Amino acid sequence: ADGWTVMLILKAAALALVLCVLTLALKKDQPSFAFLASACGAVLLLTFAAEQLLPLVQWLNALAGYGLAAHAAALLRVLGIALVAQFAADLCREAGLGAAASAVDLCGRLLALAQAAPLLQTLLDAFSGFLQ
Repeated sequence: ADGWTVMLILKAAALALVLCVLTLALKKDQPSFAFLASACGAVLLLTFAAEQLLPLVQWLNALAGYGLAAHAAALLRVLGIALVAQFAADLCREAGLGAAASAVDLCGRLLALAQAAPLLQTLLDAFSGFLQ
């Protein structure tokens, strides 16, 4: 599995490198096409990464089999929020919108924290019960 993972990251890095060259070539004469190429490439890479999440989803489903379905769903929501917020913030930075990127980052963190709060409460309750 380790060699497989190395090959996957090499493929992703090669795609990113081609994307960088294409974007830099277009940036001087066609900045709008450069941004479009960058955004499309980012979506391609994100799709590639999403396909690799299957083992994580299977592990979370196994947790659900132990009666932890709500916790597994919360973990998936937090992960999804984090990934989407990072992707949106990076797109904003690419477009030169630093303030919007910071706002998306903050919004993503707050939403992830809100989704994780019930998990944290359960963990604290279990820890408290263990101490007593």
